[in-house]
Amino acid sequence: MFKSFIRHTSTKPFYVTTPIFYVNASPHLGHLYSMLLADVRSRWHKLDPNHQAFLTTGTDEHGLKIQNVAEKQGIPPKQLVDMVSTNFKTLASKLNINYDRFIRTTDSDHIAAVTHFWNIMIQKDLVYKGQHSGWYSVSDETFYPDSHIEEVERDGKKVMISSETKNEVFHHTETNYFFRLAQFKDQLVSFLEANPDWIMPSGKYQELLTELRSEPLSDLSVSRPSSRLKWGIAVPGDDSQNMYVWFDALVNYVTSCGFPDTFELKNGQYQSRGSNPWPATHVIGKDIIRFHCIYWPIFLMAAGVELPKQVLVHSHWLSEGFKMSKSLGNVVDPMATCDYYGEDSLRFFLMEHSSISSDSNYSEKYFNFTRDNLIGKYANIVTRCGGASFNIEQAVVDNNNGCFADIDEFIRSNSLNKDKVEMIITLKNQLLDKLTSLPAIMDESMQRFENRKAIQEWWSVLELTNSFLQQSEPWVYNKPLKEDPSNEKLRLVQSYGILLACESVRICSILISPVIPTLSGKLLDRLGVDAGERNTDYLVPFERISYGKYANGKHELPIQRLPKRQ
Repeated sequence: MFKSFIRHTSTKPFYVTTPIFYVNASPHLGHLYSMLLADVRSRWHKLDPNHQAFLTTGTDEHGLKIQNVAEKQGIPPKQLVDMVSTNFKTLASKLNINYDRFIRTTDSDHIAAVTHFWNIMIQKDLVYKGQHSGWYSVSDETFYPDSHIEEVERDGKKVMISSETKNEVFHHTETNYFFRLAQFKDQLVSFLEANPDWIMPSGKYQELLTELRSEPLSDLSVSRPSSRLKWGIAVPGDDSQNMYVWFDALVNYVTSCGFPDTFELKNGQYQSRGSNPWPATHVIGKDIIRFHCIYWPIFLMAAGVELPKQVLVHSHWLSEGFKMSKSLGNVVDPMATCDYYGEDSLRFFLMEHSSISSDSNYSEKYFNFTRDNLIGKYANIVTRCGGASFNIEQAVVDNNNGCFADIDEFIRSNSLNKDKVEMIITLKNQLLDKLTSLPAIMDESMQRFENRKAIQEWWSVLELTNSFLQQSEPWVYNKPLKEDPSNEKLRLVQSYGILLACESVRICSILISPVIPTLSGKLLDRLGVDAGERNTDYLVPFERISYGKYANGKHELPIQRLPKRQ
């Protein structure tokens, strides 16, 4: 194992989740972004062959909005969600999201887990029946406190909206069940104060902690009258009420771990057993932070289940600098974009041009610029080194036979570029230094979901590789070698130059494979790198290498230029 990748050892898989997506709308760029952040992080963890990861995504399928749409279409809600949940599976498939469980809240094991979770709360006297009066959002399917409501003017009328989601709210009164949320406020605050990295980025952590310290926390309505909300999980023992969709939805994260069967109850605490991957790292959008960072940890504290490891709260995507909207015509369809440009181009762009702490901007211009860079500055290195006039396989043999032991002096004595020798050696040394340190530098960023920062370091190595190729000019040796094939010294200088560039691409391709698995795989295929040698055990330049067979000659281009989409 490459020493920079040694992590805290654990028999448990690294567990990362996306939100489960509400199926009332088509998949959009934000859904994909959550999926992709989780997928890249999972794949990065699995680059170490000694580590496993477990990734879940899925769909949230209960609630009033689904019920209303099904009624309008004249079909049962289950029939509707069976149809539309496939849209999210299709998105995941198109973009190569390698999930381990696609969970649906209509799955039988989830309904059983939620029912068990509810019964725990009943046994602990944490749920009671009462009357609720407050500001209710149909779109968000939740009540909001007065402090989270504001008045705005829309279409010439004054309306009340949620200050968080900007969706309209109405004052509503009804009888339902309440969870004793307020009872756990101090416990949650103490936990957050002791774990400042539990919410990332730090700005979101500070915002939430400030809110909890300054505002009262009311008990939470966790059911709705079944006369109004027919499509949901029934409250055990009371068919007149169905469970609040967020109480239902949040439990999905432990359902996927086999709750309660794969947990052992000891002294009132549920402990995960064996290969059960809980606790999770949650990836969520900033609009659902309250549900995941207040309600969910309190539910778990109340039930006696260990809290998640971390919650990553990412920001949203703009399009050409503006919030996406149908009226502006700037909505980016991730599936159409993938169909035109290819999965890897879209995956790479979203990881290179995003920041978890601030809204990111989709731009067709910059998308094409990024894609052209992948072609010209990354894939093109393999195309150049894989030309028929070079021999990568022989260069690997030369290396393994110790022919490059004193390469600096060898270059000084035999290079055809006498005026560039010292520059070539300097670039060579800089490239080797950066290649050697790149895995650890990227690892530090990738573990913190700072993908853009990691990719910038990755690009710096490829920029240096291209500079080295330009200065060392291995192609200038072709003519003298054709005239004198027996000139072993010239052949070895050329061989080393080609191999160093290939080593850079090999290592960079392994490291970028969590972001662009298909394109990086094609380039490693082109080099002839064995599938079992594409992990953290093979990240040291010029060590344990055995590739190059059939690498030189004509091959299909792994990625091709496309005109800008109109």
